Amino acid sequence: MARAGAGADARILVLFVACWAIGCSTGPADVQPAGLAGSGEFYAAGSGGIAGSTAGTSGSGAAGMAGSAGTSAGTVGASGSGGASGSGGSASSARIPVPSAGCSKAAGRPTGGVVTVTNNHYYLFPSSYDGTKPLPVLLGFHGCGSGNRGTSSDDTEWGSYTKGSAFETDYVRAIALSTDAGGCWNYGTDISKVTQMYDDLLASYCVDTSRIFATGHSSGAQFVVQILTHASDAQHLALKAVAPVAASDYGVITSPIPVMYIQGMMDTERGRGDGHETVARFTAANGCGTSTMAYSPVVGCTSQGGGTTVNPGCKSYDGCTVPTIWCSHDDPFYGNTMHGIPCFAVAAMHDFFESL
Repeated sequence: MARAGAGADARILVLFVACWAIGCSTGPADVQPAGLAGSGEFYAAGSGGIAGSTAGTSGSGAAGMAGSAGTSAGTVGASGSGGASGSGGSASSARIPVPSAGCSKAAGRPTGGVVTVTNNHYYLFPSSYDGTKPLPVLLGFHGCGSGNRGTSSDDTEWGSYTKGSAFETDYVRAIALSTDAGGCWNYGTDISKVTQMYDDLLASYCVDTSRIFATGHSSGAQFVVQILTHASDAQHLALKAVAPVAASDYGVITSPIPVMYIQGMMDTERGRGDGHETVARFTAANGCGTSTMAYSPVVGCTSQGGGTTVNPGCKSYDGCTVPTIWCSHDDPFYGNTMHGIPCFAVAAMHDFFESL
Protein backbone atom coordinates (compact mmCIF):
# COMPACT_ATOMS: atom_id res chain seq x y z
CA MET A 1 0.00 0.00 0.00
CA ALA A 2 2.85 2.38 0.86
CA ARG A 3 4.52 1.70 -2.51
CA ALA A 4 1.23 2.35 -4.39
CA GLY A 5 0.74 5.63 -2.56
CA ALA A 6 4.24 6.74 -3.42
CA GLY A 7 3.58 6.01 -7.11
CA ALA A 8 0.39 8.03 -7.04
CA ASP A 9 2.20 10.92 -5.35
CA ALA A 10 4.86 10.82 -8.06
CA ARG A 11 2.26 10.87 -10.82
CA ILE A 12 0.51 13.83 -9.19
CA LEU A 13 3.82 15.69 -8.95
CA VAL A 14 4.59 15.00 -12.64
CA LEU A 15 1.10 16.15 -13.66
CA PHE A 16 1.46 19.33 -11.57
CA VAL A 17 4.79 20.19 -13.22
CA ALA A 18 3.39 19.49 -16.71
CA CYS A 19 0.36 21.63 -16.10
CA TRP A 20 2.55 24.42 -14.74
CA ALA A 21 4.60 24.26 -17.94
CA ILE A 22 1.69 24.26 -20.41
CA GLY A 23 -0.90 26.35 -18.59
CA CYS A 24 -3.66 23.87 -17.62
CA SER A 25 -6.87 25.38 -16.28
CA THR A 26 -7.38 24.82 -12.58
CA GLY A 27 -11.02 25.82 -12.61
CA PRO A 28 -14.17 25.48 -14.72
CA ALA A 29 -13.96 25.89 -18.48
CA ASP A 30 -14.09 29.52 -19.64
CA VAL A 31 -16.70 30.11 -22.33
CA GLN A 32 -15.59 32.43 -25.11
CA PRO A 33 -18.16 34.50 -27.04
CA ALA A 34 -19.67 32.33 -29.75
CA GLY A 35 -18.36 32.93 -33.21
CA LEU A 36 -15.75 35.61 -32.54
CA ALA A 37 -12.74 35.23 -34.83
CA GLY A 38 -9.09 36.14 -34.24
CA SER A 39 -6.90 38.89 -35.78
CA GLY A 40 -6.25 40.87 -32.64
CA GLU A 41 -9.77 42.22 -32.09
CA PHE A 42 -11.36 39.00 -30.99
CA TYR A 43 -9.91 35.60 -30.19
CA ALA A 44 -10.35 32.27 -31.93
CA ALA A 45 -10.67 29.12 -29.83
CA GLY A 46 -7.61 26.87 -29.91
CA SER A 47 -6.72 23.41 -28.71
CA GLY A 48 -5.53 24.87 -25.44
CA GLY A 49 -7.74 27.91 -25.12
CA ILE A 50 -7.35 31.54 -25.99
CA ALA A 51 -4.25 32.07 -28.08
CA GLY A 52 -1.34 34.44 -27.57
CA SER A 53 -0.62 36.16 -24.31
CA THR A 54 -4.01 35.34 -22.82
CA ALA A 55 -3.90 32.24 -20.60
CA GLY A 56 -5.31 29.09 -22.12
CA THR A 57 -8.40 27.56 -20.58
CA SER A 58 -10.05 24.23 -21.08
CA GLY A 59 -13.55 23.79 -22.44
CA SER A 60 -16.11 21.35 -23.68
CA GLY A 61 -15.57 22.06 -27.38
CA ALA A 62 -18.92 23.76 -27.90
CA ALA A 63 -19.17 26.55 -30.48
CA GLY A 64 -17.11 29.49 -29.40
CA MET A 65 -15.47 27.66 -26.43
CA ALA A 66 -11.85 26.63 -26.16
CA GLY A 67 -11.04 23.00 -26.99
CA SER A 68 -9.56 20.30 -24.79
CA ALA A 69 -6.50 21.09 -22.67
CA GLY A 70 -3.42 22.07 -24.61
CA THR A 71 -0.97 24.87 -25.09
CA SER A 72 -1.69 28.40 -26.16
CA ALA A 73 0.19 29.53 -29.20
CA GLY A 74 1.07 32.43 -31.42
CA THR A 75 0.45 36.10 -30.98
CA VAL A 76 -2.67 37.67 -29.60
CA GLY A 77 -5.63 36.82 -31.81
CA ALA A 78 -4.10 33.69 -33.40
CA SER A 79 -5.82 30.40 -32.80
CA GLY A 80 -4.01 27.62 -30.93
CA SER A 81 -2.88 24.41 -32.55
CA GLY A 82 -5.80 22.53 -33.94
CA GLY A 83 -8.27 25.17 -32.85
CA ALA A 84 -11.12 26.71 -34.77
CA SER A 85 -13.26 29.76 -34.24
CA GLY A 86 -16.68 29.09 -32.77
CA SER A 87 -19.89 29.09 -34.75
CA GLY A 88 -22.83 31.35 -34.24
CA GLY A 89 -21.16 34.71 -34.95
CA SER A 90 -22.09 37.20 -37.63
CA ALA A 91 -20.48 40.09 -39.48
CA SER A 92 -22.53 42.63 -37.54
CA SER A 93 -21.60 41.14 -34.14
CA ALA A 94 -17.87 41.43 -34.91
CA ARG A 95 -17.90 45.05 -36.10
CA ILE A 96 -16.22 47.77 -34.12
CA PRO A 97 -17.58 51.16 -35.29
CA VAL A 98 -15.19 54.03 -36.00
CA PRO A 99 -17.06 57.09 -34.67
CA SER A 100 -17.04 60.33 -36.61
CA ALA A 101 -16.13 63.61 -34.94
CA GLY A 102 -19.84 64.41 -34.74
CA CYS A 103 -20.38 61.65 -32.17
CA SER A 104 -18.76 63.86 -29.52
CA LYS A 105 -21.49 66.46 -29.95
CA ALA A 106 -24.31 64.18 -28.74
CA ALA A 107 -26.80 66.52 -30.40
CA GLY A 108 -29.58 63.95 -30.69
CA ARG A 109 -31.85 63.29 -33.64
CA PRO A 110 -32.73 66.34 -35.77
CA THR A 111 -36.36 67.40 -35.67
CA GLY A 112 -38.41 65.09 -37.87
CA GLY A 113 -35.27 63.12 -38.71
CA VAL A 114 -34.52 65.26 -41.78
CA VAL A 115 -31.93 67.95 -42.48
CA THR A 116 -32.42 69.93 -45.70
CA VAL A 117 -29.82 72.06 -47.44
CA THR A 118 -31.72 73.52 -50.40
CA ASN A 119 -30.41 72.51 -53.81
CA ASN A 120 -27.52 70.68 -52.19
CA HIS A 121 -28.46 67.63 -50.12
CA TYR A 122 -30.76 65.94 -47.62
CA TYR A 123 -29.78 63.95 -44.53
CA LEU A 124 -32.33 61.38 -43.40
CA PHE A 125 -31.96 59.89 -39.92
CA PRO A 126 -33.64 56.68 -38.71
CA SER A 127 -35.73 56.76 -35.54
CA SER A 128 -32.93 54.83 -33.78
CA TYR A 129 -30.45 57.68 -34.28
CA ASP A 130 -29.57 59.30 -30.96
CA GLY A 131 -26.40 61.23 -31.80
CA THR A 132 -24.11 58.96 -29.77
CA LYS A 133 -24.24 55.55 -31.49
CA PRO A 134 -22.40 55.58 -34.86
CA LEU A 135 -24.61 54.40 -37.71
CA PRO A 136 -23.59 53.38 -41.25
CA VAL A 137 -24.17 55.79 -44.12
CA LEU A 138 -25.70 55.38 -47.57
CA LEU A 139 -24.73 58.05 -50.09
CA GLY A 140 -27.37 58.18 -52.83
CA PHE A 141 -26.86 59.82 -56.24
CA HIS A 142 -29.93 60.35 -58.46
CA GLY A 143 -30.24 59.87 -62.19
CA CYS A 144 -30.84 62.62 -64.73
CA GLY A 145 -34.20 64.40 -64.62
CA SER A 146 -35.32 67.26 -62.41
CA GLY A 147 -37.92 65.01 -60.81
CA ASN A 148 -35.21 62.79 -59.37
CA ARG A 149 -33.95 65.74 -57.33
CA GLY A 150 -37.30 65.99 -55.59
CA THR A 151 -39.00 68.87 -53.83
CA SER A 152 -38.60 67.08 -50.49
CA SER A 153 -36.41 64.25 -49.24
CA ASP A 154 -39.19 61.70 -49.84
CA ASP A 155 -39.49 62.85 -53.45
CA THR A 156 -35.86 62.28 -54.32
CA GLU A 157 -35.03 59.11 -56.23
CA TRP A 158 -33.10 57.43 -53.41
CA GLY A 159 -35.25 58.89 -50.65
CA SER A 160 -38.25 57.32 -52.37
CA TYR A 161 -36.65 53.98 -53.26
CA THR A 162 -35.23 53.39 -49.79
CA LYS A 163 -38.37 54.44 -47.93
CA GLY A 164 -39.75 51.45 -46.02
CA SER A 165 -36.52 49.49 -46.53
CA ALA A 166 -33.88 48.45 -44.02
CA PHE A 167 -31.87 51.49 -45.12
CA GLU A 168 -34.56 53.70 -43.60
CA THR A 169 -34.34 51.94 -40.24
CA ASP A 170 -30.61 51.11 -40.04
CA TYR A 171 -28.67 53.80 -41.93
CA VAL A 172 -28.17 57.53 -42.13
CA ARG A 173 -29.02 58.39 -45.74
CA ALA A 174 -27.22 61.30 -47.39
CA ILE A 175 -29.07 62.20 -50.59
CA ALA A 176 -26.88 64.42 -52.74
CA LEU A 177 -28.32 66.80 -55.36
CA SER A 178 -26.53 67.72 -58.57
CA THR A 179 -25.79 71.34 -59.41
CA ASP A 180 -27.60 70.97 -62.73
CA ALA A 181 -31.29 71.74 -62.21
CA GLY A 182 -32.01 69.18 -64.93
CA GLY A 183 -30.67 66.48 -62.64
CA CYS A 184 -27.56 65.25 -64.45
CA TRP A 185 -24.18 65.05 -62.73
CA ASN A 186 -21.06 66.86 -63.92
CA TYR A 187 -18.00 65.51 -62.16
CA GLY A 188 -15.87 68.62 -62.39
CA THR A 189 -18.68 70.80 -61.05
CA ASP A 190 -20.18 68.48 -58.46
CA ILE A 191 -17.37 66.58 -56.78
CA SER A 192 -16.40 69.47 -54.49
CA LYS A 193 -19.95 69.88 -53.17
CA VAL A 194 -20.16 66.12 -52.54
CA THR A 195 -16.91 66.05 -50.56
CA GLN A 196 -18.10 69.11 -48.61
CA MET A 197 -21.38 67.33 -47.82
CA TYR A 198 -19.41 64.29 -46.67
CA ASP A 199 -17.12 66.40 -44.45
CA ASP A 200 -20.11 68.17 -42.91
CA LEU A 201 -21.89 64.88 -42.23
CA LEU A 202 -18.90 63.44 -40.37
CA ALA A 203 -18.19 66.64 -38.45
CA SER A 204 -21.78 67.33 -37.40
CA TYR A 205 -23.42 63.93 -36.91
CA CYS A 206 -22.60 60.55 -35.41
CA VAL A 207 -21.82 58.01 -38.11
CA ASP A 208 -19.53 55.01 -38.52
CA THR A 209 -16.69 56.19 -40.77
CA SER A 210 -15.71 52.58 -41.51
CA ARG A 211 -19.10 51.91 -43.12
CA ILE A 212 -19.73 54.56 -45.77
CA PHE A 213 -21.50 53.06 -48.80
CA ALA A 214 -22.60 54.57 -52.10
CA THR A 215 -25.16 53.87 -54.78
CA GLY A 216 -26.42 55.77 -57.76
CA HIS A 217 -28.67 55.32 -60.77
CA SER A 218 -27.80 56.18 -64.36
CA SER A 219 -26.01 59.55 -64.23
CA GLY A 220 -25.65 59.08 -60.47
CA ALA A 221 -24.10 55.64 -61.01
CA GLN A 222 -21.71 57.17 -63.53
CA PHE A 223 -20.75 59.72 -60.88
CA VAL A 224 -19.98 56.92 -58.38
CA VAL A 225 -17.75 55.17 -60.92
CA GLN A 226 -15.98 58.43 -61.71
CA ILE A 227 -15.19 58.89 -58.00
CA LEU A 228 -13.45 55.51 -58.06
CA THR A 229 -11.28 56.53 -61.02
CA HIS A 230 -9.96 59.57 -59.11
CA ALA A 231 -7.66 58.30 -56.36
CA SER A 232 -7.68 61.43 -54.20
CA ASP A 233 -11.48 61.74 -54.23
CA ALA A 234 -11.93 58.02 -53.58
CA GLN A 235 -9.55 58.23 -50.62
CA HIS A 236 -11.32 61.32 -49.28
CA LEU A 237 -14.73 59.63 -49.26
CA ALA A 238 -13.29 56.33 -47.99
CA LEU A 239 -16.15 54.22 -49.37
CA LYS A 240 -16.49 50.74 -47.90
CA ALA A 241 -18.39 49.40 -50.94
CA VAL A 242 -20.54 50.56 -53.85
CA ALA A 243 -23.59 49.38 -55.77
CA PRO A 244 -23.97 51.40 -59.00
CA VAL A 245 -27.06 50.85 -61.17
CA ALA A 246 -26.54 51.32 -64.93
CA ALA A 247 -23.26 53.25 -64.96
CA SER A 248 -20.58 53.49 -67.69
CA ASP A 249 -16.89 52.81 -68.16
CA TYR A 250 -14.78 55.82 -67.15
CA GLY A 251 -11.39 54.15 -67.13
CA VAL A 252 -9.17 52.47 -64.56
CA ILE A 253 -10.56 52.11 -61.03
CA THR A 254 -7.69 53.08 -58.77
CA SER A 255 -7.97 50.56 -55.92
CA PRO A 256 -9.92 47.42 -54.94
CA ILE A 257 -13.42 47.98 -53.62
CA PRO A 258 -16.31 45.59 -52.91
CA VAL A 259 -18.99 46.06 -55.54
CA MET A 260 -22.44 44.90 -56.55
CA TYR A 261 -22.80 46.19 -60.10
CA ILE A 262 -26.38 46.18 -61.45
CA GLN A 263 -27.51 46.73 -65.05
CA GLY A 264 -30.16 45.36 -67.38
CA MET A 265 -28.87 42.73 -69.79
CA MET A 266 -30.11 44.84 -72.71
CA ASP A 267 -30.17 48.40 -71.38
CA THR A 268 -31.45 50.52 -74.27
CA GLU A 269 -30.19 53.71 -72.59
CA ARG A 270 -26.73 52.16 -72.77
CA GLY A 271 -26.86 51.02 -76.39
CA ARG A 272 -28.58 47.74 -75.44
CA GLY A 273 -25.46 46.92 -73.44
CA ASP A 274 -25.16 44.93 -70.24
CA GLY A 275 -22.35 46.93 -68.62
CA HIS A 276 -19.65 44.29 -69.07
CA GLU A 277 -17.04 46.97 -69.86
CA THR A 278 -17.66 48.63 -66.49
CA VAL A 279 -17.65 45.25 -64.74
CA ALA A 280 -14.28 44.52 -66.34
CA ARG A 281 -12.87 47.63 -64.65
CA PHE A 282 -14.01 46.34 -61.27
CA THR A 283 -12.74 42.79 -61.82
CA ALA A 284 -9.35 44.20 -62.87
CA ALA A 285 -9.13 46.46 -59.81
CA ASN A 286 -10.26 43.63 -57.53
CA GLY A 287 -7.84 41.05 -58.94
CA CYS A 288 -10.62 38.65 -59.98
CA GLY A 289 -10.32 35.53 -62.06
CA THR A 290 -12.61 34.78 -65.01
CA SER A 291 -14.73 32.07 -63.42
CA THR A 292 -18.03 32.90 -61.75
CA MET A 293 -20.79 31.23 -59.79
CA ALA A 294 -24.42 32.11 -59.19
CA TYR A 295 -24.90 34.58 -56.35
CA SER A 296 -27.80 32.94 -54.54
CA PRO A 297 -28.56 35.60 -51.87
CA VAL A 298 -30.39 37.68 -54.50
CA VAL A 299 -33.68 36.12 -55.57
CA GLY A 300 -36.32 36.95 -58.17
CA CYS A 301 -39.04 39.56 -57.72
CA THR A 302 -42.01 41.10 -59.53
CA SER A 303 -41.22 44.02 -61.83
CA GLN A 304 -42.83 47.40 -61.29
CA GLY A 305 -43.17 47.60 -65.06
CA GLY A 306 -45.70 45.05 -66.27
CA GLY A 307 -45.68 42.68 -63.31
CA THR A 308 -43.31 40.15 -64.89
CA THR A 309 -41.11 37.88 -62.80
CA VAL A 310 -37.56 39.21 -62.83
CA ASN A 311 -34.40 37.13 -62.93
CA PRO A 312 -31.69 39.15 -61.10
CA GLY A 313 -28.97 37.26 -62.97
CA CYS A 314 -26.45 37.87 -60.18
CA LYS A 315 -23.10 36.09 -60.13
CA SER A 316 -19.95 36.43 -58.07
CA TYR A 317 -16.40 36.32 -59.40
CA ASP A 318 -13.81 33.90 -58.03
CA GLY A 319 -10.33 34.79 -56.87
CA CYS A 320 -11.09 38.43 -56.08
CA THR A 321 -9.38 40.31 -53.27
CA VAL A 322 -12.78 41.72 -52.27
CA PRO A 323 -16.38 40.60 -53.08
CA THR A 324 -17.31 41.36 -56.68
CA ILE A 325 -20.91 40.79 -57.82
CA TRP A 326 -22.50 41.45 -61.22
CA CYS A 327 -26.29 41.42 -61.53
CA SER A 328 -27.25 41.36 -65.22
CA HIS A 329 -31.04 41.40 -64.85
CA ASP A 330 -34.06 41.29 -67.14
CA ASP A 331 -36.36 43.76 -65.35
CA PRO A 332 -38.04 45.80 -68.14
CA PHE A 333 -38.85 48.65 -65.75
CA TYR A 334 -38.21 52.27 -66.86
CA GLY A 335 -40.34 52.41 -69.97
CA ASN A 336 -39.41 48.88 -71.04
CA THR A 337 -35.75 49.92 -71.34
CA MET A 338 -34.15 47.72 -68.64
CA HIS A 339 -32.46 50.94 -67.51
CA GLY A 340 -34.34 51.45 -64.26
CA ILE A 341 -33.65 50.43 -60.67
CA PRO A 342 -34.83 46.79 -60.68
CA CYS A 343 -37.24 45.41 -58.09
CA PHE A 344 -34.57 43.44 -56.21
CA ALA A 345 -31.94 46.20 -56.07
CA VAL A 346 -32.54 48.01 -52.77
CA ALA A 347 -32.87 44.87 -50.64
CA ALA A 348 -29.92 43.23 -52.44
CA MET A 349 -27.70 46.28 -51.85
CA HIS A 350 -28.55 46.38 -48.16
CA ASP A 351 -27.85 42.68 -47.70
CA PHE A 352 -24.60 42.96 -49.64
CA PHE A 353 -23.38 45.90 -47.57
CA GLU A 354 -24.34 44.13 -44.36
CA SER A 355 -22.38 41.04 -45.39
CA LEU A 356 -19.10 42.97 -45.49
